[in-house]
Amino acid sequence: MTTPDPRPADGPPKLTAETSEPARSGGVHQPWRAAVAGIELVLAVLLVVFAWWAWGQGKVTIALPGPGGAVDVVTRSVGSWLSGAVGAVTVAGLLVLDAARQVVLAVRVRRRA
Repeated sequence: MTTPDPRPADGPPKLTAETSEPARSGGVHQPWRAAVAGIELVLAVLLVVFAWWAWGQGKVTIALPGPGGAVDVVTRSVGSWLSGAVGAVTVAGLLVLDAARQVVLAVRVRRRA
């Protein structure tokens, strides 16, 4: 079951039946959002550390005997580790963006109409 949107896109906010004031959502100035932002930043740092480690695991160096006793060094890339590292950094970036949003919502003061 859905509820009607108090903020329609085509006009002013709808008024509730009990009062003549528009229905408000509690979106801003919620200090607990700062804790959520802190947790997201810690997770982002952990994901970056994991990505650094996974990127190192994704490169394998192999020494092969070459002609005349020389040693040829070949570096191979393991795609699963490298893609995991890229995915971890992408998620970390999204967490940092959301943490910034959470901080803004935690400290912003609601305007009085």
